[in-house]
Amino acid sequence: MFKLFILCIVSIFSEYPGNFILTQNRDESILRPSSDDFPTREIHGRKYTGPVDLVSEGTWIYYTENFVCCILNGGYENHSHRPPYRMSRGLVILELLKYNSIDQFINAIDLDRIEPFTMIMLNRNSDEKKILVWDEIQKHREDLSGEELIVRSSSTLYSESEKEIHRQAFENLTDKSPKSIYDLQDKLKMLENKKYPTVQSTSITQIIQTGNQIKLKFCPISN
Repeated sequence: MFKLFILCIVSIFSEYPGNFILTQNRDESILRPSSDDFPTREIHGRKYTGPVDLVSEGTWIYYTENFVCCILNGGYENHSHRPPYRMSRGLVILELLKYNSIDQFINAIDLDRIEPFTMIMLNRNSDEKKILVWDEIQKHREDLSGEELIVRSSSTLYSESEKEIHRQAFENLTDKSPKSIYDLQDKLKMLENKKYPTVQSTSITQIIQTGNQIKLKFCPISN
């Protein structure tokens, strides 16, 4: 049985409404298999495009006709892993596709016996950017629609001081091109370490929307 970490660093730059660059490091067990590409699949009657976690058959990041979404392990604080859980978070993230709006999803989703997570959701047709944090007790909704920069690091792996280092690194970035952002995420990637011997950055994914055009860049990291 694999333990799902999804310990990530996510950055979102959005200088103009509807235009954004979302980049995510996936820090995961190097033993956990995932796809090497990002197929378009269908669930709940709607199509989505993103890499596939081959254990849960879910995902950690994707885009649809209306939304872009990614998920991190943990809420605001570190937590204890206490399985069994009712559903993988890699499938919880796809529950959004049942709904026509982010708020409908947040209001309706039943998270009883789901491991804590932070889910970042963007509406492709507006400047709406919202975060759902589940701490195993209650939902927390954050509306960051007016923010030009969002940076989140997984609480399961990174301390508050490390999170601040990540945030400052992105705030200090003068060249906000997709390549410069990608290079910074690559610089921050998790390498082999003693604290988590089997956990490293296994991929970097970047989703860029300009006007009505969207593209996804998925780069598995060979460990």
